[in-house]
Amino acid sequence: MELPSALRDSLVERLDRYFEALGESPEAEAVVSYTLELLEEYGDESGEDDIVLALEEEGALDGSLATVLEEEIESSSDFEPTGEEVVSLIERLCGIEWGDGGGSDDEEDDDFF
Repeated sequence: MELPSALRDSLVERLDRYFEALGESPEAEAVVSYTLELLEEYGDESGEDDIVLALEEEGALDGSLATVLEEEIESSSDFEPTGEEVVSLIERLCGIEWGDGGGSDDEEDDDFF
């Protein structure tokens, strides 16, 4: 599945701010919940009604994205609570490729959220 590169940048930035605001190591369930909320927000704004379902199907996951992502975070002994780490996990699980589609050249990264 191809998604806009600006979305990736926005996700990383928003997740980093989320982790900074917490000031402590968050629970995997909270990280997953917030991440899926951001993806659904993007889906609503871009007309992709079932983006999480599309990601689950693309990745041929053994369960929901929420469950699989939470398990990945909990089972990783070297998980770092950063936006880059979370987005990289989703990329790997769902086979996301980032491109220029879905926005204009003048678009700011935060325009997705």
